[in-house]
Amino acid sequence: MYDVLVIGAGQAGLAAGYYLQQSGLTFLIVDAASYVGESWRKRYDSLHLFTPRMYDGLPGMPLSGNENGLPSKDEIADYFESYAEQMHLPIKLNCVISRLSKQDEVYYAETNDGIIEARNIIVATGPFQTKNVPHFAKSLSENVIQLHSSEYKNRSQLLPGTTVVVGGGNSGAQIAVELASDDK
Repeated sequence: MYDVLVIGAGQAGLAAGYYLQQSGLTFLIVDAASYVGESWRKRYDSLHLFTPRMYDGLPGMPLSGNENGLPSKDEIADYFESYAEQMHLPIKLNCVISRLSKQDEVYYAETNDGIIEARNIIVATGPFQTKNVPHFAKSLSENVIQLHSSEYKNRSQLLPGTTVVVGGGNSGAQIAVELASDDK
């Protein structure tokens, strides 16, 4: 029985772990990934954060490098791995939660490795776990290559010709800039 179960070992889960460690509460951080930072490594090759390093560090450990520079996805993944190690955070990887229930003030997380009991839960899974694809995408021709930003790695996946980027968020903007650049 833990005081707190943190679901997700990304930036929010790691930061929560830092403060939980200081609180003296018993806790465990679980993640479905094989290693800390895995989801960042799987994103598109040219991904850089849109905030400078001076704002990207987690509590207790600044992100090294030019404080005004924009870190790459792999730099962030490396940083998260180092952070988890240096902070000695209790993390259980390859732990997939299939069901979460509550009975008599106790939460029960059913995992691929048994049941974890906790008095409190922090869900830190992040917003990028499920694709959001516009409904009209289903009506496009099968000849149109459609990739969600979670599936896009680099321009080699695309056919020659016109490309349309749907979505004006940070990933859409970065991918559009990459595709519009002259170094094709």
